[in-house]
Amino acid sequence: MDRADLEALREKYEVILALRLHHERARSQPGYVEPDPRKEMSTLARRFPGALREIDVLPLAVVRERIASLSAALEDATAVRDWMVAAAAFHRLARGALAVKRWLAAHRHLEPHAREAAFAAAAPAMHAEARAWADALDALARPPRGRVLDLVYGRLAAELGKDDRTVRELVTPPRERAARRR
Repeated sequence: MDRADLEALREKYEVILALRLHHERARSQPGYVEPDPRKEMSTLARRFPGALREIDVLPLAVVRERIASLSAALEDATAVRDWMVAAAAFHRLARGALAVKRWLAAHRHLEPHAREAAFAAAAPAMHAEARAWADALDALARPPRGRVLDLVYGRLAAELGKDDRTVRELVTPPRERAARRR
């Protein structure tokens, strides 16, 4: 895992922490006006698909723990954990899949064979994250259960050599998924 990915993940959790602290302060202190979070949340969602869900489900202690763990990994490569690798890969794969999904929406009038040719022609101008999904245009056009993230998790599992459940737990551990259901 490279340093840039670790720094980006730490930055993600720092933004999540700041957003949560502003929100907590607004709820607990009369008269405190929370800064409008929409622009920051939009940027966060674009850079890290799935991060808005983390804002809602991760306890503050877990957010702080992740920042500390990522800081430790930046100082010592042996401190890199599987969840860090999985989270960085998840965001990369999700950004690519969502970019292709947007491209497909703009080209929905094309038949599948023409769509493939048009995508191949457009691919050189696309980011590598999107080009990586060139072999899955049909699947992204009609994802299983209508969920692009199912495809992302499937590809992540193959990339990491782990099963689907394991990668889902690495990206969103069971305790955080359980918190979301409450």
